[in-house]
Amino acid sequence: MKGTLLLSIVGRGEAEKLMSIAKRAGSPGGTILRGRGTASSNLMSILCLGDTRKEILMTLVFDEQYDAVFEAIRNAKHIHGICASLSSKRSYVNRTLHTIEGVRTMNSDWELIQVICNSGFAEDVMDVARKAGAGGGTIVDGRGTSRPDDLKFFGASLVPEKELLLILVEREKSEKVLGAITALPFLQQEGNGIAFTMPVERFIQFGKKGNNE
Repeated sequence: MKGTLLLSIVGRGEAEKLMSIAKRAGSPGGTILRGRGTASSNLMSILCLGDTRKEILMTLVFDEQYDAVFEAIRNAKHIHGICASLSSKRSYVNRTLHTIEGVRTMNSDWELIQVICNSGFAEDVMDVARKAGAGGGTIVDGRGTSRPDDLKFFGASLVPEKELLLILVEREKSEKVLGAITALPFLQQEGNGIAFTMPVERFIQFGKKGNNE
């Protein structure tokens, strides 16, 4: 049974409303995170990812729930932001880029690049990504779970304060943007961060007609 992650980036206070809609359609639940947008002003009106407070809703749904939940989210009223359905494709861990074999190929025009780095570096990553063709992203503040005597995560020692950077890019730009990110000197140092991409199966821009499917 295949599970799909529905990741929605919406305005502050809207994630609970969207989660209620998803639950009524069959979603078992989700996780809400808080973040901030980084997009340039010309994208703000398009993707609602400007320099404002954001909420990220993550809900995992399975095959029998997927269509109903996706349609319910797509038709949600008075919600501003985006939603993408995702599955893993590539990862960058401990200074090595890995392509995961056997992943189903998606007919999608978008990919989601995710970078987990030490606190204070996400803006630098976003600057490099933007120069490589990315429009903008969303930064989520967080923390690692390891202690000095804990096992390393994929060989990388995690420090408590972390930032998660989410960047939605066109598929044709993904390799260039990821390459620019992973070439950053601080990411060449062990333990400073990881980056990975996930293909977007379907894409929603709330309040707009002609959502990418």
